[in-house]
Amino acid sequence: MDFTQDQFIAKVIKSDAYVAGSKIKFDFGEEGIILLDGISRKVERDDGEADSVISLSWGDFKALANGQLNPMTAFMTGRVKVKGAMTPAMQLKQIFQNIR
Repeated sequence: MDFTQDQFIAKVIKSDAYVAGSKIKFDFGEEGIILLDGISRKVERDDGEADSVISLSWGDFKALANGQLNPMTAFMTGRVKVKGAMTPAMQLKQIFQNIR
C-alpha cells in the first residue's frame, strides 16, 4: 500500500489510531514532520514537543507501515532512531494495524 503523508493523517484521524496519553513525533527530515497527539487526539504537521521523537525517512516509514521493514532491524541498523520515551514508540505496530 502506497500512501502520502496527507493520506496517512486522514487514516489516523478516521480510525482514531493514537497512542493514548502520549505524543509521538515522526521526523522525516526534509520530507516533513507529523505529530500524533494522543492526549488531545489530533494530528499536526508541527515541530512541537513530544514524548517520543522517531526519526526516519518517509520511505522507511511506509515500509514499516506496510510490514516490509522489520522495526527491530530498522532500529538496530540506525534506519530508525528514537529519542525520548520508548514505550509510545513501541506501540507503532498497533497504529499501523489500525490504519490498514
